[in-house]
Amino acid sequence: MLAGQMMMAGLPGVPLVRKRTAKAAVQEETAPEAIETKAPAGLNPAQDAAVHAEAPAVAVIAGPGTGKTKTLVERIAHLIESGLAKPAEITAVTFTNQAAAEMQARLEARLGGKKAVKGMTIGTFHAICLNLIEKKVLLGRSEAMEIVKKLPGAPADRAARSDILESISRYKNGLCAEKPPLLDGYNAALESIGARDLDDILLEALKTDVSGMPMFRHLLVDEFQDINAIQHRLVAHFSENGRSLFVIGDPDQSIYGFRGANAGCFDALKAARPDLEIIRLTENYRSAPAILEAAMHVIRNNPGGERTLSPNRPEGPAVRIVTGDSPYDEGGFIAREIAKMTGGMDMNSAVNTENARAFSDIAVLCRTRRQLSVIETCLKREDIPCIITGREDYLDADSVRGLVAFMKNLVDPGDTAALRTCLSLSFGLDDMDIDRAAGLAPLIAQPEKLTEAAGIMGPLSAWAAMVLECAPLVKKVKPAKFIETWEKRMGSDESIRLLKGAAMMYAAIPDMLNGLTLGQEGDLSRSSGKGYASGAVRLMTLHAAKGLEFPAVFLSGVEKGCLPLERKQANADIEEERRLFFVGLTRAKEELIITAGGEKSIFIDELPASVHRAAIPASKPILTGTQLSFF
Repeated sequence: MLAGQMMMAGLPGVPLVRKRTAKAAVQEETAPEAIETKAPAGLNPAQDAAVHAEAPAVAVIAGPGTGKTKTLVERIAHLIESGLAKPAEITAVTFTNQAAAEMQARLEARLGGKKAVKGMTIGTFHAICLNLIEKKVLLGRSEAMEIVKKLPGAPADRAARSDILESISRYKNGLCAEKPPLLDGYNAALESIGARDLDDILLEALKTDVSGMPMFRHLLVDEFQDINAIQHRLVAHFSENGRSLFVIGDPDQSIYGFRGANAGCFDALKAARPDLEIIRLTENYRSAPAILEAAMHVIRNNPGGERTLSPNRPEGPAVRIVTGDSPYDEGGFIAREIAKMTGGMDMNSAVNTENARAFSDIAVLCRTRRQLSVIETCLKREDIPCIITGREDYLDADSVRGLVAFMKNLVDPGDTAALRTCLSLSFGLDDMDIDRAAGLAPLIAQPEKLTEAAGIMGPLSAWAAMVLECAPLVKKVKPAKFIETWEKRMGSDESIRLLKGAAMMYAAIPDMLNGLTLGQEGDLSRSSGKGYASGAVRLMTLHAAKGLEFPAVFLSGVEKGCLPLERKQANADIEEERRLFFVGLTRAKEELIITAGGEKSIFIDELPASVHRAAIPASKPILTGTQLSFF
């Protein structure tokens, strides 16, 4: 399922606000990396042309580090300052919640505060569409899985049910023509409880009459290369009666083909809009020349003709490729290198303390989530703090799904799907008792009366007691504190402990629930459990890293089977995997180290001869036992 979240000027948003504590310092210190490196003061000629373009439809092809966000912000500022648009006539679509927060902050700084952008709409497709359609309960994946489980004919195997839910999502997004099994029963079940899933949001918005809405007079779309067919239809729908359409992105960074994105999106837009003006940004302000040379050497192996990106930074260290015999050799090397870069926890031990990096200057990027777990273990052994970004497997554990559903139901007592999920997964109730509890749902807002009523029904008493204890906490305590209360009463496991690490990133429970339900891959993070004033190393998948940048980047696991990723059920899309590698390479500003813990990827052979190559010195294994599969 596709996901996202919104910020709308003048309305409460999901982006996080925290006091600076030892743990919160991790998030505070890493926030600046999300902000794209600024070009020199003013605009270069191509950026200026994009900002002031007068064509009714404009497409900007912006390579990595070329000032994409700056150009978007200046375009919006130009519309307002020139009198072409009022803030309430502008809608900017972003790919992630984090990008929405960044754009909001930049516009406020550029235009003079919150009042200057009041009424402007900034958010993802899902978030914007949610505000156009009738209010209903929104199902997360967990609740949707429980609905599939109850359908007649549903398989007993959980993985098979997950496949059915995925096929329903793909069908709704127009990615497959064959009607999936159980679709009619699934839709009927949603209708019976007055709910919708994430995919329904976009489909319902397509049916909404937006012709008289001033908010779409000027539509701007970020990361255009990663929108799917339904979102393309929404762009056409929203802009049909508008005055201007402005899209920006990079076909060479199209990495969501599995969700229906198409690197040929700009050509398709040109075919649909013959009046389209195309502008290219080619001045790179992010990466050192050696890094840019390596990245361009790789991406030129894809179709599309000659690419041009000109570096505008001073020379830095040579790009390095370091190979070892196993992922654990690789992880140990990365941990030692980070300790060397930073001086570990003792900054005085750095070889050159003046040039020592903060932990937050460093990111480790991998193709898969499982690869990250090895890196995390190795960094923990060296006492290196880290933040892990991405949607991880612990979120699918029954213990976590039950707890999150319990929290959702306390925030919205009308969310009976969440209620049924938590009663089944966390309290082990059968269907008859769950039906009885659903009848008591109106009393959740009055816990004392609920406890009294549930007391008569013995099996419901434990649930009612938890509601009585936890309902007052929803608006009073931070999510991590709420989870600690749950652990004391209901027990804990490793998955819940990981959830608590994610909860540290949020100031309020509704924010956390919105993030879990609507967050993109790059919007979801958790702390490794330690917070230090100097920040933390960021661990993330290549997909989650899109749009970010760091002074030093380790691109890990660049080996056969991992990148390109080989799956049993499908052949790798080599061109998209190469684009993903290109995205990883271009996250680095000053220093780039590529590592492999096995047979090297074919992409390593595509790197230029100027890249330095070395082997990891043999060392004792960090871990023993069966190695995890990365696939």
